[in-house]
Amino acid sequence: MKKSFKQGLVIGGLAALSALAIKRYKQAGNSSQGFSDPTALDRQESVDAKKDETEVGLTQLDSIHRADWQANGFPQTHAELERLEKEENQ
Repeated sequence: MKKSFKQGLVIGGLAALSALAIKRYKQAGNSSQGFSDPTALDRQESVDAKKDETEVGLTQLDSIHRADWQANGFPQTHAELERLEKEENQ
């Protein structure tokens, strides 16, 4: 066998293995759920709905946003927002 033929086989094999590895990596990335796909999170019920009655009726995405609002001190309701505005104006 010629040296160039052997090199071609090795390079072709490496290319095939690389393509397979990239394909599997992409499949593994697509199967994991995360905040990168908010539409899927917006269809599933909050995981804390059975434990916390304030989470009943919320989706997982809503629950994430709610936790963020609470951590940053945002008002939860329009009534609370109006009360805060009145306090600022007085």
